[in-house]
Amino acid sequence: MKKSVFFLLLLVLGSCFGDIEKDISTDLQFEGNEIFNISFSLEESLFFPFQTIDYFRFAESLAIPGCPDVSIDENLKKVTLDFSVKKECVNNLYVPRLGKIHLQYISNSILESVVRLEYENYSVRGIKIEGYREFKRANILLNPNRRAESFQNLLIINRNNSSSKIDGNYTHQLIITNGLLTEFSSSGAIEGRNIAGRPIKMNQTVAKNYIINCINSGLILPRQGSENWQIFRNETKATNHRLVYSLVNQCNSNATITLEDGRLMVFKLTE
Repeated sequence: MKKSVFFLLLLVLGSCFGDIEKDISTDLQFEGNEIFNISFSLEESLFFPFQTIDYFRFAESLAIPGCPDVSIDENLKKVTLDFSVKKECVNNLYVPRLGKIHLQYISNSILESVVRLEYENYSVRGIKIEGYREFKRANILLNPNRRAESFQNLLIINRNNSSSKIDGNYTHQLIITNGLLTEFSSSGAIEGRNIAGRPIKMNQTVAKNYIINCINSGLILPRQGSENWQIFRNETKATNHRLVYSLVNQCNSNATITLEDGRLMVFKLTE
């Protein structure tokens, strides 16, 4: 099986950047990588909590992104997806996963329910994720396909075992066609601290849009979306970076980060 490969293309715009010192310049590139890792980590598992428990009861393992082994505790209404078993999994080509994701389906009332997603020894593309996220379905009569997500103290841990720690709130709008999820859009904001211990904030300016057929094929980057990121050097001064997703063709998208100094970092999934 082919391995998942991410190519990073760094384009330098202009011949020099004046008074940007070398150590600050290095920080900006480091921050760009961290921004992409956080954004990617938050989106790669969104497919799972948007599915009903019946989906996991009847779906074939090889048809689920990552081809996990599925077990269900019917008493707790809890689904466990185990990605640790190696399989010839075509849709795992670009997004290799390890560990477990737990999904607990909780009904608070006729009009409100929650899916609680929890990570257990979980990593994707070598990035570890620790903590849990909750996806609330409320006001079912007014908008049955809307989900409100919240999480606190979620850890995104890189290959050097350094972590970003974030809180977030998102709104997800699902499109259901003939009883099946066909696409969804997501918008929201996060804040917390980065690997260097600096405060960070992200505000979404254009909602991300995802197509389920693309996710099922293993290409999970959204076809569009943009985020403004701030990383604070002190209480009042922050560097500003912008992340934009754009569709290249069919299901293949790029993530382009424009750094504070104008340079571009382009991330893409390729064969």
